[in-house]
Amino acid sequence: MSPAIIIIALLFFTSAIMFVAMGVAWIHFGRRAHVRSWAISYVASMLQWVANAGGIFFDSRMLMAVAALCIVVSGTLVLVGVRQRNGQIVPWPPLIVAGTMVAVAGTYAALIGDRALQGIIVPGYVGCLMAWSAASLRQRDRTFTAPETALFVMFCLFALFQCSLAGSAALDLGGAPGAGIAIYRAIMALFLPSIYVATGVAGVLVVAGDLAHQLRRQMRHDPLTGALNRRGLEEAAHGAIANARRHGRPLALVVCDLDGFKALNDNHGHVTGDMALRGFAQLLMSAVRRGDIVARLGGDEFGLLLLETDALAAAEVMERVRAEVNCFTLSETPQVQLNASFGVAQLDASDETLEQLVGRADSALYAAKKDGKNRVAIWRVAA
Repeated sequence: MSPAIIIIALLFFTSAIMFVAMGVAWIHFGRRAHVRSWAISYVASMLQWVANAGGIFFDSRMLMAVAALCIVVSGTLVLVGVRQRNGQIVPWPPLIVAGTMVAVAGTYAALIGDRALQGIIVPGYVGCLMAWSAASLRQRDRTFTAPETALFVMFCLFALFQCSLAGSAALDLGGAPGAGIAIYRAIMALFLPSIYVATGVAGVLVVAGDLAHQLRRQMRHDPLTGALNRRGLEEAAHGAIANARRHGRPLALVVCDLDGFKALNDNHGHVTGDMALRGFAQLLMSAVRRGDIVARLGGDEFGLLLLETDALAAAEVMERVRAEVNCFTLSETPQVQLNASFGVAQLDASDETLEQLVGRADSALYAAKKDGKNRVAIWRVAA
């Protein structure tokens, strides 16, 4: 059996395994668009390897043309998946136009048997797609994770590999197949299996990392409001309290809730109540700085940790939020007037746990309710 067929069989089964992995991830973990694009990319790769093997075995130019088309589709979908994952715009019009032109040119080169021309057009274009994928992988607001770093490196190596193929094929451009095609085949045999498999593994690791991040987020965040849950607050507060003590900085905790929330739910239904909670949470998250912590403690009760902020400054911030809540209207029930009460406490040197700080803020909130609701109370004043 030809060594080329053996290598292609290896690459086919690699594509099949990667398709199954991506398909399972797409079906069972949120049906993310980028995972679907990568799964379809591996379907195109499987078709490519079948067509490639058939083209070699039967000496069929038509099958080699099909393989060239599948390579273009597969490479394009890799780029599309990267941009979908990062929330970037997918430039469909230029991708379709460029992909169509390359596919037509590659098909023509395959049908006329010009291996050098085909070896320049298709690998050169795929190399550009891989370089573009590497550039699109980076997100400005954070650094790479380890799987992302691996995938970035593999995209760069894949781009370099494809460009080296195009360069070697160019040696025979305009003449009969010779040294250029020999170098082309040697590069394919030596580097394609390892680069292809490693890129696929890196892609699966990125998807697995994304799923792990999603699960961690679900464990720490409230699904209704997007704020942290009680567990998330406790984890975040541990570091915030330790940092405040280490540097001698103030730290304020606010406990707040919507006045008359039970009556709102009873009179207007839980859908309206959920809308009120989401709106209240959004006002709270918009009012604090980056790095401050907002969490839903349960029901309509929320907790906020304001870093490097004393009780008086925290009360001023909450007073602005209280005024915004008074002006907030629900689209389904615009006649409903929302009010909120706030209790503020400052980290004390004697505090050993978050619960002690929460207890004082709760006492301040109780005092605000007792004094007529729709107000802000500081624990030191309330005591």
